[in-house]
Amino acid sequence: MKDLPVLPELGLTLLTPGAGQGALERELRWVYATDLLEPAPFLTGGELVLTSEGWYRTLADCETFAASLAEGGAAALVAGDLLLGEVPPALVEACARHGIPVLGAPPEVSYGTLSRTVIERINRRRGLELADVLGRHRRLVGALVEGADLGGLVAMLAAELGTDCWALSAAGRLLAGPAEPLRGPARAHLAAAAGRAERLPADIDGYRVLPIGRRTAGGGLLVVRGEPADPEAAEQTAELLALGGARRDERRRTEQRFHTDLVELIEQSAPPATLAARLRTAGLDPTGPFLVLTALTRGALRPWDLAADLAESVLDENPATRTAIADGEHGPTLLISPAPTLDDTALAALLEERLAHVEPAAEGGRIAFGLGAPAADAAELARALEESRHAARLAALRPRRLTLVTARALDSHLLLLAGVPADIRASYRRRLLGPLHDYDAEHGTDLVRTLTVFLDHNGAWRTTAAALHIHVSTLHYRVGRIQHLTTRDLTTARDRVDLYLACAIDPD
Repeated sequence: MKDLPVLPELGLTLLTPGAGQGALERELRWVYATDLLEPAPFLTGGELVLTSEGWYRTLADCETFAASLAEGGAAALVAGDLLLGEVPPALVEACARHGIPVLGAPPEVSYGTLSRTVIERINRRRGLELADVLGRHRRLVGALVEGADLGGLVAMLAAELGTDCWALSAAGRLLAGPAEPLRGPARAHLAAAAGRAERLPADIDGYRVLPIGRRTAGGGLLVVRGEPADPEAAEQTAELLALGGARRDERRRTEQRFHTDLVELIEQSAPPATLAARLRTAGLDPTGPFLVLTALTRGALRPWDLAADLAESVLDENPATRTAIADGEHGPTLLISPAPTLDDTALAALLEERLAHVEPAAEGGRIAFGLGAPAADAAELARALEESRHAARLAALRPRRLTLVTARALDSHLLLLAGVPADIRASYRRRLLGPLHDYDAEHGTDLVRTLTVFLDHNGAWRTTAAALHIHVSTLHYRVGRIQHLTTRDLTTARDRVDLYLACAIDPD
């Protein structure tokens, strides 16, 4: 609306040339006339507010009125002088402090004429914007029909908007767009911030981040450098990009079925020549070495996709690494030909670092990763695959929603639990802790957590009480109640071990 003050048919005068000038760059969305002292509740943002100062009683009212305009997101104020004979200088000063430009209207221009002129101007601009949006959509839809994939659509959008654009997975993996300047850590940070955001689109660190398709469908993120000149067009285009993503997902599912057959060959100890040929076809070096990563997923929003995207986003940091993703009953398995600089320790460190960043995208679900010890060649793949599965089952027993266990942890007592069928584990936990769960549910107490923390702190009374934020005498009472309900003696090693194992089993 920067040209609004000089429209000849309006004759408006800018009264705040020094303060609030930058605010004239705001988009003008509508016109609102008021003589209320506090109009904020009736503003939606972007209005040109018209007032005859009927609210004015004292100088203090100017500050109240200006603050309310700013709270409501008003774009500018047009003030008349019919009632007071002048626009109060205190009003101009107060509006300038709040960043609201003030325009003076001559007596011969009615607010009806002013409103009609401004609204017609807004509608003309919206008509031009709509035509531009429809033209962009026609071009993008045409490209999609002709076979353009997600990368082609993102490149077209970048050309249309005149700025860099990227498509990212929910875990921050680059799906389309230039690798520079948005490097892996920056992509992970944006994805994590978007996962924590209450709503999208959102402005994050100089980028506009929008959901591709419906956010609840987990379709990924469209990232635009800076503020798009046409935010609404960017949002509508992000919806269209979901179609390009669906085409990409279909190709990936076809590859996954092929790689699932490869995993079955590994399980069946296929002849070396057969296995080598299939590894080569999958893009992996048949001479080794290999890493195997298994994920178990439950309850997350598109958990399979999130687990695969998370693992692949980590491996994207090592361009020389090659991966093949196979479908599993409860999650993906990744067969990895690592870069020379990437061993199991380095991969585990990268994945652990990334887990905390993407937890918001898990939407409360559980993803447990297991990483087997390196396989020197194809002959050791079966062993590495089995280790990764055991490690994933062990990770699933831990209380965190996103966890990783490596083969180096497979000497823990929990490995025994990981090898026990789930129904037997659940039955064992229920027999030992069932009375505590029932008591907690009936009385609103927290005995199960008290027992877990007590055992985790090796039965140390003061440190356990401090961890639970309760008095030591209260802890003594709770432990006495626990021993009574479970008929177990927490002073004996045997009963402590039994209860510790029961607490280590996932209650779900």
